[in-house]
Amino acid sequence: MSLKRDSSYGPTPKAAVAGQLEWYRDTPESSMADLKAVTRPTRQNGKEALLLEIDYHYADRSEARRRVEVFVAGKAGHVYQLLFDTVATHERLAEQKELLAAARAQLLIDTSVRGREEAGGSAMSTVGP
Repeated sequence: MSLKRDSSYGPTPKAAVAGQLEWYRDTPESSMADLKAVTRPTRQNGKEALLLEIDYHYADRSEARRRVEVFVAGKAGHVYQLLFDTVATHERLAEQKELLAAARAQLLIDTSVRGREEAGGSAMSTVGP
């Protein structure tokens, strides 16, 4: 699980998802292959957000993986990106769903990440193994 604040792809969840997907689809750069992506609108802390679900595998491995990301617009042109990535087994996907729900609830409580960082650039926080 990771949380990133970024402005690389624009100030909206839609722009951030489009830019991130473009990067993911560049296999030599991202090492991700055979991407199948679905986006859908959602809400986070009362704000419009986009949920991105990606099924893929790493280019040098055949093991199926699932990545789930939530993109929410922040202040000053930043977008927050909450990301979960795991092998796509039934058990791991169930754990991923639980973690996503818990992390989304935490975002409702603690949106102070932007206040602890310098303006501009990006910041990332990672939790878990």
